[in-house]
Amino acid sequence: METSFALLFSDNLSGTMKNTENLVVVHLSATAVYVVIGNVVSAKDIRIMGVGQVKNNDFYQGQIKHRERLQGAIRQAIQEAEDTANCRVHSVWLTMATPELLSKNSAGDVRVEDEVVRAQDMVQALSNAKSQDLSPDYYLMHCCQQGIYIDNQEFMVDDAIDMVAHNITVMYHMMMMPVSSRQNIQKLLQSCDVGIDHIVFDAVTSAEYSLMPDERQQGVCLVDIGASTTSICVYKENKLIFTHCIATGSHEVTMDISADVGISMIEAERLKKTHGTVDVNSVDPSSFFLFKPQGSGDEINIGTYNLARIIEARYEQIFTEVVRQLHDADLLGYIDKGLVLSGGGSSIKGMIPFAKKLLKMPVVLTNTHPAISAYNHFDNDESFKQLNMQVNDRAYQTAFGTLLYSQSEQFRRSEKSEPEAIQKSRVKGVFQSAGQRFASVLKKIL
Repeated sequence: METSFALLFSDNLSGTMKNTENLVVVHLSATAVYVVIGNVVSAKDIRIMGVGQVKNNDFYQGQIKHRERLQGAIRQAIQEAEDTANCRVHSVWLTMATPELLSKNSAGDVRVEDEVVRAQDMVQALSNAKSQDLSPDYYLMHCCQQGIYIDNQEFMVDDAIDMVAHNITVMYHMMMMPVSSRQNIQKLLQSCDVGIDHIVFDAVTSAEYSLMPDERQQGVCLVDIGASTTSICVYKENKLIFTHCIATGSHEVTMDISADVGISMIEAERLKKTHGTVDVNSVDPSSFFLFKPQGSGDEINIGTYNLARIIEARYEQIFTEVVRQLHDADLLGYIDKGLVLSGGGSSIKGMIPFAKKLLKMPVVLTNTHPAISAYNHFDNDESFKQLNMQVNDRAYQTAFGTLLYSQSEQFRRSEKSEPEAIQKSRVKGVFQSAGQRFASVLKKIL
């Protein structure tokens, strides 16, 4: 996307971190702004130096609702992370979800000059794919290379540089957003005195944090349930083949409770977290409890079963839409490992038994990633203890996944199709018919 890697720093730590890289991630969600500063030693060793979190609801369903307030939240979250990490942030990786996302599997055909594949051939392949599948009013937010066909070979390779070939076909999964939305996001971050190095769809970064290698290989769907959106991505044979963003999330569950019980959204959220479950079968229909809204002298008698039914109805709607998207893309038969759930909306009580019964397929929640750890650069134990607690907070998993993605083979392969790859190579020294051939190629992936 723009520059290759986010370089920080003017700090007091650079002398102790040779041969490492410092990266900054901003995660915009509907409930908060999250900032993470990580010292990347390797793909298996990422040490979190600082985090920041500021509650804010001005980025809703991928849209900026109140620019000034959101700007203030981003600045504050960056400042918190800077203070903890003892550094200054100049550029960031941005991860986010937007229902405006338009995704497509695409291909770029290139006739190879001199019969040896060079960096400029890979760059030309992406350019050709963009010219046929990227409309002028859309921006290529994020692109993942799936593989490369050389001449008439039946199988794909991951890297074709320096290989002998007459023609190459590079397969991509392209994630696009409206140019106007991209410009608004860029101006917002620039007003916070930081540049954007890459924008990454949040389901892909959550997948980097959450998915096991065998799940990616055998076929899996990652479902990230946020407050205002539900993001989906599907992997098969270790390739990203589908992404989508649904304009519904756990915020609608809170709205349903608020309307049905007759309490404020704040109280409905508290009620959902303290007494709510999505697993109706685990609830005694005769069970009731008293709930006292803050600031009110009156207690409300609430049926546990009725509350569970309210929650269940909205989550049924969310998962029904997820299944519909997978069905329309003809992918239900390819996700042998079922669903992996992430995001704050997936943490409600009873989620796993509910989802397994509803979907009749394997369903699991994400676990912590072993490569992510808190970095002890403090002169007191309390600060390190606090950072260690934050590293184990599920709310940061998407941001942590972005750090992991920056070190992934997927990202490195995709980078070879970016224009900067030509310069890097110097420093180091379509189809039988448009639709028909792509359909056959995608089948080879699946």
